Amino acid sequence: MGVPMARRKRRAFTKEFKAETVCLVREGGKGIPDVTRELDLTESALRCWIRQAEIDAGRGKPGESNERF
Repeated sequence: MGVPMARRKRRAFTKEFKAETVCLVREGGKGIPDVTRELDLTESALRCWIRQAEIDAGRGKPGESNERF
C-alpha cells in the first residue's frame, strides 16, 4: 500500500478573492489547472466558484441557489 495523504487544512477565502480568481479563468485566458497551480487551490473548489458565479449572474440552471459563494 501507499503512504496515506495528509489532509489539507481547510482555508477560508473572501468573496473578492473568489471573484478575482474566477475572472482569471473567464477573462484572463488561463485554464483552471494553471490557476489552481499558481494559487495553490484545488480544481474542485475553483470549479464550484465558477459555477456559483454563473448562478449569481442569473445564468445557472433553474432551481440552483446562490448559497455557497
